[in-house]
Amino acid sequence: MDENVTNVNITDHQSNIQIIKDITSNLIGSFTGGMLSFAMGLMLLSATHSAISFGLSMIITPVIGLLFMVPIGNIVDTYRHKNIIVISMIIRIIAMIIFYFTINTFIGEYKLIPVAIFLSIDAISTNFNSTSVDASVHELVNDSNIEKLTSLVQSSMAISSIFAPMLGAALYSLFGFDLFILIEIISSIISLFITFSMQFHYLPDVSSGNLNKESSLEKFKSGLEYVKKFKFIRYIIMIGVVFNFFFTAITTGMPYIIQVQLHMGKLPISILESSASLGMLIGGLIINIIPKNAGYNIKFIFPIIGTVLSLILFGFVFSIHSIIGISIIGGIVMFFIMGLITIMNISVQVMLQKNVKNKMLGRVMSMTITFNMSVMPLGILFYSFIFNKFNNGGLIFIVNGLLLLTYILFLIPSILKMLKSSKIKI
Repeated sequence: MDENVTNVNITDHQSNIQIIKDITSNLIGSFTGGMLSFAMGLMLLSATHSAISFGLSMIITPVIGLLFMVPIGNIVDTYRHKNIIVISMIIRIIAMIIFYFTINTFIGEYKLIPVAIFLSIDAISTNFNSTSVDASVHELVNDSNIEKLTSLVQSSMAISSIFAPMLGAALYSLFGFDLFILIEIISSIISLFITFSMQFHYLPDVSSGNLNKESSLEKFKSGLEYVKKFKFIRYIIMIGVVFNFFFTAITTGMPYIIQVQLHMGKLPISILESSASLGMLIGGLIINIIPKNAGYNIKFIFPIIGTVLSLILFGFVFSIHSIIGISIIGGIVMFFIMGLITIMNISVQVMLQKNVKNKMLGRVMSMTITFNMSVMPLGILFYSFIFNKFNNGGLIFIVNGLLLLTYILFLIPSILKMLKSSKIKI
């Protein structure tokens, strides 16, 4: 295990100020971004009458992540994180302004052209931003506040996912799409000023920019070698890739089963999606009240097993032939699934931030996020085919969960052995 070199003394008071600023910026950005994304889907659906309208970003984002994985990780580990975040935010604001003035010059299906270009620039900017933020956690707060920062940011994003679509739908029907771009431009400028006001306490090994003669490919190779030698990161990537693949079944199958196979309309879908967002919110808050000295069983192992068991249980929900029954029981199960996933995700992110070398954190985060997301388009294609082929969607969830449970139970002895021998900080 590699120890972080933390020679910068950040007080709890300084940490709390940074947390408030970061949460405020994230809440503003994720809320207006969620509204823009929802309104963009409605606008494209109206213009193109194509199902791809709401799934375009799910295709573009992983592809961009794969294409830019090497430069993003290298740049984040080479230059000051605040500069990277500010530049990426400015580029995104400029792209939105151009998007605002050009979107209405395209008609019908041709609107996909400016949207695809904007989403590509947005994905690059967001990847640079999120990777830099993840890698700069030691520059913003002290070690005892890392979990607090991560969980509260996650909770702010969950709040946005609950309310943004509702407000987005109401405003879209009243004012149309252009208003959402203007709102997003204004909120992004506010977030930019908040970022300017944040103080990054640079560590000795990154304060001068880590500038050396290593090529981009050599830096990536050194990051890859680091991941290969650090068992914990390898296990995280292995689990994350398989989890994300299997869990695309929910994204793809849940609305399909309810609307196409069971003919129950959109109400149960909206209730289950709201329950999922609420689960993310509560999960992010629960991680804050779990004792800091709680072991990895509480923060990592139990949530994994609980999530998989909940996924199996989710399959039985669709044997209920009642809109109210599916809405209530399905909502409760979905709440637990997303709550447990949130606890697990935050715990994993904090463990990476506490145990990975600061000078490697950008590359490790970039690789982890990219590998995990890159499997999602494959999962969507696979499960779209499976749910179209088989009429019993609930059984697919049950088999899906049993296969995932077998995989996790097979890995757990090795994971426990690795965690004990490596003395991973949690």
